[in-house]
Amino acid sequence: MKIQRNPQGAAKEEYGAIIIGGGIYGITLALEAGLRGVKTLLIEQGDFGEQTSFNSLKIIHGGLRYLQSLDLHRFRESVRERTWFLRNFPERVHPLPCFMPLYGTGMRRPSIFRAALFANHILALTRNTGLDNDHHLPMGGVVSPEKSAEIFPLVDTKGLKGGAIWYDAFMPDSQLLIMDLLQTACVHGTTPLNYVRATDLLTDGAGNVSGVTALDREKGKQRHYHADLVINAAGPWCRKIIAGIKGDKEELFRPSLAWNVYFKKDALSDHAVAVQAREPGSRLYFITPWKGKIFAGTGHEPWTGEPGRPLPTRVQLTAFINELNKAVPGLNLQLNDVGRIFAGLLPTTETGSNKLTKREVIIDHGAVGGPGGLYSVGGIKFTTARLVAEKILTMAGRSKTKEKLPKFETQLYTDISHSLKIEQYRHILSQDATIVHLDDLVFRRSTLWEGDENISELVERLSGLFPWDEKRTTQEISKCMASLKSLPQVGNPQG
Repeated sequence: MKIQRNPQGAAKEEYGAIIIGGGIYGITLALEAGLRGVKTLLIEQGDFGEQTSFNSLKIIHGGLRYLQSLDLHRFRESVRERTWFLRNFPERVHPLPCFMPLYGTGMRRPSIFRAALFANHILALTRNTGLDNDHHLPMGGVVSPEKSAEIFPLVDTKGLKGGAIWYDAFMPDSQLLIMDLLQTACVHGTTPLNYVRATDLLTDGAGNVSGVTALDREKGKQRHYHADLVINAAGPWCRKIIAGIKGDKEELFRPSLAWNVYFKKDALSDHAVAVQAREPGSRLYFITPWKGKIFAGTGHEPWTGEPGRPLPTRVQLTAFINELNKAVPGLNLQLNDVGRIFAGLLPTTETGSNKLTKREVIIDHGAVGGPGGLYSVGGIKFTTARLVAEKILTMAGRSKTKEKLPKFETQLYTDISHSLKIEQYRHILSQDATIVHLDDLVFRRSTLWEGDENISELVERLSGLFPWDEKRTTQEISKCMASLKSLPQVGNPQG
């Protein structure tokens, strides 16, 4: 299906729902609304999946950690949603074996993990229902110190009592998964408008929401879009959308900085490895085998600045690398090993904190004296975004029987990062009108941003596929190449 982008034409239509924000929460809201027969408009001020959704650790967690606090409800939610991704997008989401060394202290004792992993198995017996055989997640277990060293050769063997193994899911090309979700939402009736910023909410005489005023950032035109349901899923920008409206509250989204890093060094294992320096106050990190290289996270610090494009400071990044080196003796990561920093903002329990919220926050503004039909959401987990969409649509009265989602099979966006066959990219451009800028194609409709020695040549050749004059072409190439730098400028942590 061809994805259209027509801000002017879209303003002539009436919608059952308007969703503000084109990250994983907004896109899954659009998909779930479409499956319920709701004609939906999805607007995003930048490109789809450009911000925090692009910058995750790429793991879809099944909720093992929730067993520690006996939060069985969240555990079961995470297991169900992990299965949903594995079942519906098997080309994008794969099983991921995980390993944690056990040193016999605290909760990290072989006996405790045997019990936890058995519970993880028993409480998730349906985790493989409907999955292809090669996507089944086996039962976890505890292995010997010798086997641990075989799985993870750099493991610190001093005091090692064994290792825990369990299975989660991995989305190595998370940006393409997001675009597959968007494409599926469009099949089910979503009209997508990127580079369109919501500037105001429209209300009727009764005080109910009736739509939004939005700016087409490409043409500089303000337009009205109409619907009796508006869902604000704008992530770090969500409170700007509802400023001055009853129901706005700080806990909707108090931002903190989170980042993951791709290092240009060979992967440590074919398992994702959970590591922590053996000293008080150290953090737990995951080091995953991303396309044969190290992908590590998550660094986390307070943030009190504007959303923009957040990045850790050089000091914060250096401290992160040092912690990884302490956690894995012999790792010897250096600043010049950094291939790319993936940074975004996540909500916390307190302003100026880095303690993440445990659950999404959903506000029904009409229920607290604000416009009826307006809802806001502050999401926290990629894994459960679709489930949160279901909750919101049920609250909004759009809970009628939905169409079953067929397994996604038509992949417009493929891994052609090392190809110079321009026709492949020409085809993508012909089928997706939401590719407005050169970096939309390079970063979010392909794997080109991973880069190789031909990337400069390819970016220049790709620019010739767009109907731009020389000035615009030069600007687009310059912007794209700046974004491709391994280590971008990092400075003031408040933006």
